[in-house]
Amino acid sequence: MTTKPTTLEKGRAVVLAGLMVLSVIAMSVAFAGGAAAQTEDSVTFNDQAIGVYNGSDTMVVGPIYAQEGQYLEVTDESGAVVDETVIPVNATDAAIFATPDGPGEYTATLYTEEGGDEIDDDDAMVYDATIELSDQKSAKGTLEQVTVDTASLLDGDDNDTEFDVVLTDADGNELGRATDLTGTNEDITVDTSKITAQTEVTATIFVDDEPLQAYDEDAGNFVPVSDSATVDPDMKNKHDEKGDDTKHDKKKGDKDYTEKGEKDKSDAGDDAADGDDSTESGVSNDASTDQDTSAETNQDQNVDQSNDQDANNDQDEDASQSNSGDSMPGFGVGVALVALLGAAMLAFRQQN
Repeated sequence: MTTKPTTLEKGRAVVLAGLMVLSVIAMSVAFAGGAAAQTEDSVTFNDQAIGVYNGSDTMVVGPIYAQEGQYLEVTDESGAVVDETVIPVNATDAAIFATPDGPGEYTATLYTEEGGDEIDDDDAMVYDATIELSDQKSAKGTLEQVTVDTASLLDGDDNDTEFDVVLTDADGNELGRATDLTGTNEDITVDTSKITAQTEVTATIFVDDEPLQAYDEDAGNFVPVSDSATVDPDMKNKHDEKGDDTKHDKKKGDKDYTEKGEKDKSDAGDDAADGDDSTESGVSNDASTDQDTSAETNQDQNVDQSNDQDANNDQDEDASQSNSGDSMPGFGVGVALVALLGAAMLAFRQQN
């Protein structure tokens, strides 16, 4: 006996069939993409400054996607070959170092083989670029200008490629920039936002509003053409000027001392004319002061002694008066006793 499929079973069958179709399509797309990625050979050549590799000037062609046996050729503006190489192994995101003849425009071309068909090519401007920035200090407490020692961009033609010098702090914040520069420039004054503390400043060459880069052997990568220095507007740097002020004060002090010495010497001469024995001006001036002070002190002592003497005299007078006052009652009692004794003797004689 045959049973008819239910509506639910029909629905499940349709969903499963749809999933199988989608899976096949997705696999087809994935394989197609993988095949395209493997067979798409190309060469990229970016504008850059002459760098250093193995101790020599270099320019870097890359990234390169190429197959083993393909041929890469680098030529200058005149078409002369300056570098060439056969790709030794399959290359993915690879780079090739070539030696430039100097600044100028170069072209990198990838061929199927040496003398074969061209696969891809790209042009690049290779510059000779340098920049120098030295440490700077200011005693003003605020600095709004930084001087770049040297900034140079040579293009191998008329050296008329315009570039900017951009100043940034350690966090990458732009502080200021000098624009529309060409060729070689020295002592470039760049207006900046206020710098009020010691700051690490980096000066970078920009071309077409992008930092110009060069291959750095130590870094093993491209780095911006830049230089860094410390800019310090802190008032603590005033110690240099302070030193000058101290020196000035010292001179001023010497002048004051000389004038005082001459004045003292003059006073000493007057004192000598009056009979003083002092010979040194400075000492004479001090000695005279000491003598005056001593005289005043002696006078004060005399006054104190006189006051003490007066006080002693007053005490003696008081004591004398006190003694005399005390002796009067005693004397009267003695006289009374003598009188009484005399009267008794007189009475005794009359009785006899």
